[in-house]
Amino acid sequence: MPASIRRLSGFVVAGGIGFTVDAGITEGLVAGGFNPYLARVVAVAVAIATTYAINSGYTWKSGAAQRPARRGARYLAVSLASMAINYGVYAAATHWLVGLRPALCVALGSAVAMVTNYLGYARFVFASDDDQAA
Repeated sequence: MPASIRRLSGFVVAGGIGFTVDAGITEGLVAGGFNPYLARVVAVAVAIATTYAINSGYTWKSGAAQRPARRGARYLAVSLASMAINYGVYAAATHWLVGLRPALCVALGSAVAMVTNYLGYARFVFASDDDQAA
């Protein structure tokens, strides 16, 4: 399988799992009485850790060309920048679309931020790994 297809499919799998973690925790916390905005912050932290493990171990598994701490810091920076977009859409949907389930608000935010995530990971986090693996 070509590397670009493997990366894209791995990103989709990691994103799907990350979305499930994010939406599931958000739904569970909101159902348990948590504020929906704070619940999302907790869920996002767990989802970022989950997707990092998948993306670094599978999606861009070319090896450890960068030190793991450096790669982790870059991953976190890209994830947080993308999450700002994602969270903004989530918060707007939660506020303006009263009654919409939290998981659907998470889905709206995730859909908007997905491209930012992929491009950031491919070009900023794992780019040197791909260069050295080629």
